[in-house]
Amino acid sequence: MANAEYLTELVRAHYTGDDRRFSNLLNQVIAAESRAGHSRLAERLRELRIEATRTDAPARATPLARAPRNLEQILAVAYSNTKLADLVLTSQTRNSLDRYVIEQRRAQVLADHGLRPRRRLLLHGPPGCGKTMTAQALAGELKLPLVRVRLEVIFSRYLGETAGTLTEVFAEVARVRGVYLFDEFDALGRTRLDDSDVGEIKRVVTTFLQLLDADISDSLLIAATNTGNALDAALFRRFDDVVELPEPTDEQRRELLNRLMRPWRLKTTSAVLNEASGLSFADIRAAVEDAYKDAILSDSERPTREGIAARLAEREARAPKPKL
Repeated sequence: MANAEYLTELVRAHYTGDDRRFSNLLNQVIAAESRAGHSRLAERLRELRIEATRTDAPARATPLARAPRNLEQILAVAYSNTKLADLVLTSQTRNSLDRYVIEQRRAQVLADHGLRPRRRLLLHGPPGCGKTMTAQALAGELKLPLVRVRLEVIFSRYLGETAGTLTEVFAEVARVRGVYLFDEFDALGRTRLDDSDVGEIKRVVTTFLQLLDADISDSLLIAATNTGNALDAALFRRFDDVVELPEPTDEQRRELLNRLMRPWRLKTTSAVLNEASGLSFADIRAAVEDAYKDAILSDSERPTREGIAARLAEREARAPKPKL
C-alpha cells in the first residue's frame, strides 16, 4: 500500500473509532518504514504505540461531538476520565463490572469463537449510590462517549410521538458506538404492570422491547433505576447483567472520605464518620466539595476536618427522613 493510501486509511480508522483497523495499519506502517531504512521513524512510531496502549494513557477522543439536531433535547453527550478504581464497590460488584469491561476489550477474541460480549447492563439502587458514576466509569475504561438518553424528556414532550423518537434513538445507537445510559428507567419499566397507565405508554414499552431485541450494534446499553423490584420482568430478561448498588456501609463511607480527603493529608475520624452516617456517596462528595469551597473562599489552601464534618452534618439534616 502506498504512503498516501496508508495515511488515508489511518485517518478513516481513527475517525470511525475502528481501533483494531488502526492498530493493524500502524503495524504495517512501522514494518514498511523499517524495510525502507527509516529506523528512527519506525522506532518513534513503536514508542508512540506503546505509550498510547498503556493503561494510564489519556482517553482517545471518540468521533461523536454532539447529538444529531433532531435529538439534541434527548441525547446528552459527555466524555469521562472516571475509572472503576475511582468507585467504592463491593468485591462482587467490582468483579461483575470488571468482567463486563474485559469482554468488551476482548470482543474480537470472543467473535473469533462465535460469541458476543456482554453489552446490556441494568443498575438499580437508591439515589446517589453510584449508578451514573458507574456508567461514567465504564465509558472511561472503554474510551467511549457517554450518551445519556433523557427518557423524562421523551415522556413529557413527545407523548404521542414517543415510539418514533425511540426508534430514532436506537438508530443513533447503531450509528455511533458509545455507552448509552437510559437514566430514570423507572418511568419506562413499570408501565406494563400499572393498570393506571394510558395505552399510549404501554405501547411505548412494547416498542422499546422490540427495539432492544432488534439491536445488534456494538454500543453498550445501560439502564439505571431506583426501584429495581418494581420493574417489568420482561425488561429484566433483556439484560445480560443486573447489578445492585445499595446504600453504602459505614466502612464504604470511611473509604470514600479517606480518598476524598487524601489530597489534604486528612484522615477520617470517628467524629467525621458519625456525621456521614446515612448519607449516600453523592451526598458525601458534595459535602466535601462544599467544605473545600469554604476553605478557598476563606483564603485557605485546604479544608479542615471540622469544616468537612459541619458540611456533612448539614447534608444529613437536609436528607429526607423515613415516614413512621
